[in-house]
Amino acid sequence: MCCRIHRCVERAVWQVRDGNAEMARLMGLRTAMTLLLSGWLLLAPARALAQPVPPTPRQLTVFDGLPSNTVNRMAEDRLGYLWIATNDGLARFDGRSYRIWRAEDGLRDNRIWTVLADARNQLWIGTENAGLVRLSADRKQMHFYDRASQPLLTSNTVWSVASTPDGAIWFGTYEGGLYRLDAQDRLQRFLPEPGNPRSLPSNSVPFLATLPDGTLWVGTKRGLARWTGTDFERMPDALPADAVINGMTADADGSLWINTLGSVIVRRADGRFEPAPWPVPDNDQVLGVMLHDEQGGYWLDTRSGLGRGVDGHYQQVPLYSALARGRVRPNWTGAFQDREGGIWLASTNAGLWHLLPRWWQFSVLARLEDEPSSLRNAFVLGTAASRDGGVWTVGGHGALDKLDPLTGKVQQHLTWVNGNHWLMSVAEDARGRVWIGSMDALQRYDPASRRVLRWGRDAGKDAVMEGNVQDIAVCADQVWTMSPAGVQARDLDGHLLHDVPLGQGGLQSGQLATSLECGPRGRPWLTSSAGVQEWDALGARFVQVDGGPSGAVHAMVLAADDQVWLSQDGRLVQHRWNGNALQRHRAIGAVQGYPALAANGLAVDAGGIVWASSPRGMLRVDPRTPSVRLYGVHDGLPSQEFRENTLVSATGGHLLAGTPAGLVVFDPLKVGPPTRQAPLVIERVEVSRGDKVVDLTHAAAVTIEDGDRDLHIVARLLSFSDAASNVYRFRLAGYDPDWVDGGAGGERVFSALPPGRYALEVQARSADHVWSRIQTLEFQVLPPWWRSVTGVLVLAAASLLLLSGFAWLYRRRLHRRHDYQMAVHKQEVAEQASAAKTRFLANLGHEVRTPMTGVLGMTELLLSSPLDTRQRSQAESIRSAGEHLLLLVNDALDLARIESGRLELQAQSIDLHALLAEVQALTAPLARQKAVQFTLYNELAPGLAAEGDPLRVRQILLNLLGNAVKFTQRGSITLLARAGDHACGLCFEVTDTGPGISHELQKRLFRRFEQADGARTAAQYGGSGLGLAISRELALAMGGDIIVESQLGRGTRFRVELPLPLHPLEAADAPAADGRRTPALPLRILLVEDDPTVAEVVGGLLRARGHEVVHAEHALAALREMAGERFDIGLLDLDLPGLSGFDLALHLRNQGHALPLLAVTARTDGDLAERVAAADMQGFLRKPVTGDLLAEAIARAMSA
Repeated sequence: MCCRIHRCVERAVWQVRDGNAEMARLMGLRTAMTLLLSGWLLLAPARALAQPVPPTPRQLTVFDGLPSNTVNRMAEDRLGYLWIATNDGLARFDGRSYRIWRAEDGLRDNRIWTVLADARNQLWIGTENAGLVRLSADRKQMHFYDRASQPLLTSNTVWSVASTPDGAIWFGTYEGGLYRLDAQDRLQRFLPEPGNPRSLPSNSVPFLATLPDGTLWVGTKRGLARWTGTDFERMPDALPADAVINGMTADADGSLWINTLGSVIVRRADGRFEPAPWPVPDNDQVLGVMLHDEQGGYWLDTRSGLGRGVDGHYQQVPLYSALARGRVRPNWTGAFQDREGGIWLASTNAGLWHLLPRWWQFSVLARLEDEPSSLRNAFVLGTAASRDGGVWTVGGHGALDKLDPLTGKVQQHLTWVNGNHWLMSVAEDARGRVWIGSMDALQRYDPASRRVLRWGRDAGKDAVMEGNVQDIAVCADQVWTMSPAGVQARDLDGHLLHDVPLGQGGLQSGQLATSLECGPRGRPWLTSSAGVQEWDALGARFVQVDGGPSGAVHAMVLAADDQVWLSQDGRLVQHRWNGNALQRHRAIGAVQGYPALAANGLAVDAGGIVWASSPRGMLRVDPRTPSVRLYGVHDGLPSQEFRENTLVSATGGHLLAGTPAGLVVFDPLKVGPPTRQAPLVIERVEVSRGDKVVDLTHAAAVTIEDGDRDLHIVARLLSFSDAASNVYRFRLAGYDPDWVDGGAGGERVFSALPPGRYALEVQARSADHVWSRIQTLEFQVLPPWWRSVTGVLVLAAASLLLLSGFAWLYRRRLHRRHDYQMAVHKQEVAEQASAAKTRFLANLGHEVRTPMTGVLGMTELLLSSPLDTRQRSQAESIRSAGEHLLLLVNDALDLARIESGRLELQAQSIDLHALLAEVQALTAPLARQKAVQFTLYNELAPGLAAEGDPLRVRQILLNLLGNAVKFTQRGSITLLARAGDHACGLCFEVTDTGPGISHELQKRLFRRFEQADGARTAAQYGGSGLGLAISRELALAMGGDIIVESQLGRGTRFRVELPLPLHPLEAADAPAADGRRTPALPLRILLVEDDPTVAEVVGGLLRARGHEVVHAEHALAALREMAGERFDIGLLDLDLPGLSGFDLALHLRNQGHALPLLAVTARTDGDLAERVAAADMQGFLRKPVTGDLLAEAIARAMSA
């Protein structure tokens, strides 16, 4: 603990001294590209920088899933998992996610100082307050070594853990000494002994290290010692007396790096002690050596932050944090290199920092505001190779720089070449002069004389085309430039030779040019949306290259052996040049793994590998395999959006390409598939058993019991580089015909497998398209218990016992089934009969309405003529019988509507007092004829109205009152109307003093075609038995009901409850003073009716009222009449021969006739009103009709 505190205090002192300088650097770096390591490249010596430069490590914090930003130690177990000891638990990382163990998971303490994986893949965990913890290889069991369980142990704070080849586990404590736990779990303690120089130097042991030869070294707060096998050999000569050891790092070559509070020394394998070999600046100091990487570099904990020593040279590694929005200086606790070659740096205040495997592949150069010697173009837009091995760069800051790809040295030549305009392209000619393209200008720069010549829009006959000069190609002694407006050619002195605007010289209007290169014959080749074109000097025009593609080409490159690679949408195409034409050789597309994008730059390295830059990253295409690998930000690139036409190959073989985050430099021969293969593990196996999930991951034999469901298998490729790009596939032998793609999740679920033994094969492919070794999981699915031998015997015995019972039950079941089928059959027959009866009534009602018009109409005409008393009585009888028949027809139609579900209720305001007055006016005369007193008790408030269907309410009341009048021979009939509570709304009570109804008959009173005493009642009083049934159906449709109360000999009372909304009667709802409107006389009326009887009746009724009627038998006759005569109104039958009434109405409107039209029909359709309105008719009247009904309907139609 003390040495850790001393180390932090020392760092704090150094940081206070340099606080002002450091703050100045941070302020300057806030505007820089914070994810680049270009400063390292610029500060390093030439020899060291001949190797590729690593990018900045990526920071991982609690935002990424870490339990804490304080990381104390790391270890990698035998399977390949990375274990991270933090101040808030132990984390296991598989490349995609973290699994965390804390006190609630059994650890007892969340502060973890150290972690070690031994040869048996057990984990040894040192804690702050819970002693040493051993986590079993299956990660299910924990064993604690603390003061409570080990009397020999005097401290529960374990700082360090190490293992030796004999299988022993050593752990150092705070003020408790050093302990050795042998393979038999026996504990041995070592303490300082006064006067014994061969004893432990101190009680506090923060560091332990085991060298490759098995030697254990112990770092204490009072010096360094080596375990000899029997005692400790101290090193007083190599270190100052009582030196506080602040860290130790064992090297693969047998060296031991020792960090103290004041210096860093190394003990070589031969026993020599030497100081650290890296000279550092005066304002910096190496505090410790954390790691010796596979590239020969040493990662150093320095006072300024992080450094790297290579071949005796020191390099500073600046770190940039997105969270801190600038440069940071973490306090390091150690470093670790995983089996893939990735580097992990642990800190106490900034989490983990990770460098991907093969981090040295890509180097990045960028503009740094606080580094004057860096690149001056933050966004490199143009590159060109120089003959001396360098590369010219231009870009967004208008500067011309020259870069040495081997050393990273930048030569700054020109600034703001064309004012504030960006520089878009660059090329070097044979004389070493540099041509620079920008907006409306072309410059030529001579590095020797530093002279600049400019050709702009005002250069007369040598003027450039309008727009940016996007690309430049020097072919022989000519300089060709490409602009959005076309292509130009100049001699090396800048004089214009050819001017080819779009729409001329073989170029199409609107053609989009993408690149300009020198072709195999030294002539310029232009790639564009029109394919590949070559300059024809004789014809002074661009012509299509024979054999080239006709579609868009985005980039091209010439390679050895007359190879030509072309970039098209979603593919690369290889051609061979035969001297006169291109011959297509192969295409690399989606089948080979090429993504659906268009590469904007191409290059071919010395090994024949094609490199393609794109907006999605850098593609490596090996045409021999063929295989495609896409490199992006997960592979260490600062940005994956490469600028078009910036991919260039330097003469030394390095490739360079521009991105918005800087210039990427790499040696293509060192970028390739990894040599190490990440391990594939089956991470989790679990099933759902009842309401629990059972983990079977580390079971000796994976057994799926009967009733288990959802077998869930999770596989992980333990690769820490771009784990999201890993894909998995599964194959269950004997079940899957081929591999089943598992995607990037690495999971497979089997819902239900047949009993048997299975072998599941799992394989994973890394981001480099390398398939792992196949892992196999064997498991068994047990059959149900009844398929075992015992189960079969039990079932056989039970079958014999139950067989006789089943026979008896079967006979009984057959009898019951027969009874049930008979009952169902009777019910079906009854339902079919009822449905047939309903259909018959509906059809009968429709067909009866038309002849009823003749019966009632002729009766009305007859009664309007002079008749004697006997004849008038006979005519009245005919009319009464007809009206009764019409009532039966209407009831039948209502019944049909109810049974078909087509009954529609109107919602309008009901004047209740007017409705009651109308009912009283209709019922009182009937009661007087039978000498029965009729009384209306209206308890409704004045001016009260209801919202509902007035016709149906009146129909219910008239039906009940009609029955009361019919069955009451003497006495009285009363109608009580009152407003009920909120649930009731309206309540009507019809009471009579008739014969009454028995309790048995009341149960079936509301059934259809039922009457109180059946045939006797029908014979005496008439009726169909439908009235009450229909009335109750109407009440139920309104949300109410009808309740009957009756006793034989005392009369009957029907109570109607209708929960209709009540409201005050508004003036607009009040009836007009004269509800019957009579049109002016006389009217000229066109009657269109195919039935002669109906026509005669309707015509007679209308002529009796003084109107002139012209009859037309069909639609054509009506059209002829309308052509020569004028009519005031038209009466149309809807069911006419030929054209229907609807069609006739539309024809009349189309011909410009605006007279009112009234439909007269026997139809009972529910949507009749809507269809009549759609045909532009002013209303309809259902048959049969009377003179009064005709008059009212005509009046309404005339006023509509």
